[in-house]
Amino acid sequence: MNGISPAALKAMGPEEFAALVSDSISPDTDPNVWDALTGPLVIGRTRKCLGSLKADVQAQLSFHNAELERLRGGGCGIGDQEGEQRYRAAKSERADWRRRAVGFRLLVDKRIALVKSRMAAGPAQPPSPYGPGFTKAARAHNRAALEKLALAVAEHQRQVTSGDSDGSADEGLWQHLIDVTAITGDGEELPLGEWLEYLANLREDPATD
Repeated sequence: MNGISPAALKAMGPEEFAALVSDSISPDTDPNVWDALTGPLVIGRTRKCLGSLKADVQAQLSFHNAELERLRGGGCGIGDQEGEQRYRAAKSERADWRRRAVGFRLLVDKRIALVKSRMAAGPAQPPSPYGPGFTKAARAHNRAALEKLALAVAEHQRQVTSGDSDGSADEGLWQHLIDVTAITGDGEELPLGEWLEYLANLREDPATD
């Protein structure tokens, strides 16, 4: 990794670059790797990859929580000893997976914090194509994002109510947290899952009151 130039990092394809970021989340990763990933040529790209990673983990957590809730109300009731055993086994399995997933998400959060600190301290980033604040272009982008999400929710409802859903409907809906983006007040484009975090942080910031 130490021998990869900034230009080589910039030239990496999307999948290769995303894999490098994902494989480097561990706190044991050589600091030189993150020095390279937060270089001025790729730091914005690294930030987006981390946002997508976090949104993906959050979508998986939501999916497994929903599956567990379905088991809770799926006939594993009093008197159904075998069903109760299945429920308890699934709950235990998902609890262990959830601890690992939450741990990974915390590591991603730490990497996001590192990247943000270096973006703030580094040279000015190229201006957003949407401009500062809620420009006409940003509003149009966010309206299109809202329409995509509304269509996805409507299709999910259709599949569930018609009985056509095989379980993939939930995953397809949650994938929109990663695939659909929204523009912040600063003109930054974020996946919806990360945009929700941005809004939560905004509400918690006294300076925005």
